[in-house]
Amino acid sequence: MNKKHFVLGGDIKKSLTEGYRFDLKSLFKDAFVITRKHYFPLITACLFTIIILAGSYSLILKDPASFDETGTMLINYVIALLIAPPLLTGLQMMGVNHAIGLKSKSIDLFNYVKIIVKLSLATMIISLITNIISVVLVQVMGDWGLGLSVVVLLYLNMTFCLVYPLIAEKKMPPQMALRVSFKLVNKNLAQFTILFILLALLFVAALIPSGLGMFLFVPFYFNLMGIVYRQTCGVGVVAMETSEGDQPPSDAFDA
Repeated sequence: MNKKHFVLGGDIKKSLTEGYRFDLKSLFKDAFVITRKHYFPLITACLFTIIILAGSYSLILKDPASFDETGTMLINYVIALLIAPPLLTGLQMMGVNHAIGLKSKSIDLFNYVKIIVKLSLATMIISLITNIISVVLVQVMGDWGLGLSVVVLLYLNMTFCLVYPLIAEKKMPPQMALRVSFKLVNKNLAQFTILFILLALLFVAALIPSGLGMFLFVPFYFNLMGIVYRQTCGVGVVAMETSEGDQPPSDAFDA
């Protein structure tokens, strides 16, 4: 039995050097079709994530009065740096797997706890960058700087949107994943900006019916970003080639 490695979707080197383009209409249409097909595993994983994060806060902050502002801030950082990153990576990678036609299980949410150090380091770097820029802008420009810092924060969140899957799927070090994600998004900044504006509008629309639309929007978002990752970076897969008479294993096609 032989293993054959190949890439589905785009070419990350070509995307970085020559750029790429999205068909936004097809992108949203495909994301909707994939969400309808793979809805339950992903929405269940999303609910698990909410329960875990909410449970973490409730366990740590049983008595909020016992924590001052600094203590509460430190707890928020612990949860944001150690608990949230592997869970969000699991959700993103479920979207990536759906984008290349693979099924997923809700338990896949926990597949990336093993690389928590890399994911946490990337999160910490992003947090430091955004905090430093915000402080500098407010100190230099006052109220104008506060407004501008919000714009910069949104921009940085967009440019770093591919960091987690680059670490998980491409096995990149955090610093390299940050640089590559930044360069990839800026290669097609106009379309990425339009994409995130449309997602923001969908997010607002999802909140209108008492927030019930979030049950559709959140899985849709992760599946759409999975397609974006596939088209810009490509997804490495391994196929098992079996000789005549061999019985292929159940996981003969892996991401």
